Amino acid sequence: MLTAGKEQGFTLVEVLVALTVTALMLTAVYQTVGSASRAREKLALENGKYHVARVIIERIGRELQSLHFVANDDRSRFSGGIGGGDMDVLSFTTTASTPLAREPGLPARVVYRLEVGTGDDVDTYRLTRTESGALAIDRGRAYKLADQLTDVEVRFLSNGDWLNRWDSQARQGLPDAVSLTFATRVGTSEEVFRTIWQIGD
Repeated sequence: MLTAGKEQGFTLVEVLVALTVTALMLTAVYQTVGSASRAREKLALENGKYHVARVIIERIGRELQSLHFVANDDRSRFSGGIGGGDMDVLSFTTTASTPLAREPGLPARVVYRLEVGTGDDVDTYRLTRTESGALAIDRGRAYKLADQLTDVEVRFLSNGDWLNRWDSQARQGLPDAVSLTFATRVGTSEEVFRTIWQIGD
């Protein structure tokens, strides 16, 4: 006599419940991973803005601390400002050693200049840095220091007053301090940075 064995398996309801639970778990995992990925990207953008600001502030500050200035010597002329068709933010001679220096320790002429963005970035600026020997005839090659800058402002302190432009030949000397304000833009967010370097004794 043959006896039918008991059928083993899951019912349709059990399978549907298992699939629903699995789908809910996978959705939760996907949302968690997506949130972590977005947070990582946002943090990378924020770090990028602060890195650009740190590079600009540290480099210019180091070179201003090693400023080489001789009164009435055009090779060590200190000038700067924005506006009036002049986009040279700062121009001075320094003894700070850089990777571009052919003879470290000797004075080099450094020019920080703004260039207007092109294409979709016409409302932003690019900050470039040019270095050449103080006695060199050619100006040297410009290297990009930062992109996506907005609202760039440089001011010079003299006898308690902040001035928008400076020329050591016209004013017979150096300012007491230099202030630089700029904003970096990454995507739609913008961060403003401001620093002051003391120049005088």
